[in-house]
Amino acid sequence: MPGELKELEFLLDDEIGGRPLTPGTVDLPTLRGFLEEVEKLIKGDVAGASLGDSRVRLEEGSVKLVALVAHLLAEDVRSDLARLEETGDLDAIQPRRAEVIEQWQARTRRFPSRAYSIQTGFGHRPLRVSSSSQFQHGNENDWVGVEKYLTGKVVNAGGKQDPNVHLVLADTGGTIRISATEQQLGAEKENQLYKDVTLRVQAEQHVRTKALREVRLIQFLAQASEADERALAHLWQRGREAWRDVASPARWVESLRGNK
Repeated sequence: MPGELKELEFLLDDEIGGRPLTPGTVDLPTLRGFLEEVEKLIKGDVAGASLGDSRVRLEEGSVKLVALVAHLLAEDVRSDLARLEETGDLDAIQPRRAEVIEQWQARTRRFPSRAYSIQTGFGHRPLRVSSSSQFQHGNENDWVGVEKYLTGKVVNAGGKQDPNVHLVLADTGGTIRISATEQQLGAEKENQLYKDVTLRVQAEQHVRTKALREVRLIQFLAQASEADERALAHLWQRGREAWRDVASPARWVESLRGNK
């Protein structure tokens, strides 16, 4: 029936000080964030989806949120999550729901004591998200690790929380953000801002589009003029060592030619 409400159960498992998380020990920011994510997951990308007629209750079992929502919306959630359980492909479900699952999975990998599970109804297998989950976007396998050299102009460098370099690429004019460390940036003797540079980086590259992501700095490379000067100085030093015992290089050359 259109007015019928159906139960969906969302479980947040975690520990605080070695003891299970419960409705009595959960802090307000964690609970508020969980409620917002559950709401986002339920509504998904369903046009006109509303939870105005929904009901909720909080139960024991770590933090267990029971949501009673419109039957059609609950079935839409169940269908999406069953597809995700079967395929493991985040691209197989609605993007907003995939975003929540992806956030939960990333969080459980940072905090392995945490786990989430969703029960969409009697007889259906719960979907569990934990540090061992392997949900991913179907096109993830199209990205491969590469090492590249990028040339361009540095337009920004630094950052307290997340050090990085913004480089305007010489070949395309596009700007790329390159993650770095404080040590890497601090080791540069010269200020590279607004300088033309060549950077050696690691990244992931899409095999078809050639787009780059997760770009990380390995090192700033010496500019050509600087490298040439160093190479020339090295050659002069080698020459001085080789000719150290020759009193007159000109006479030595003439003697090789057979001239006296």
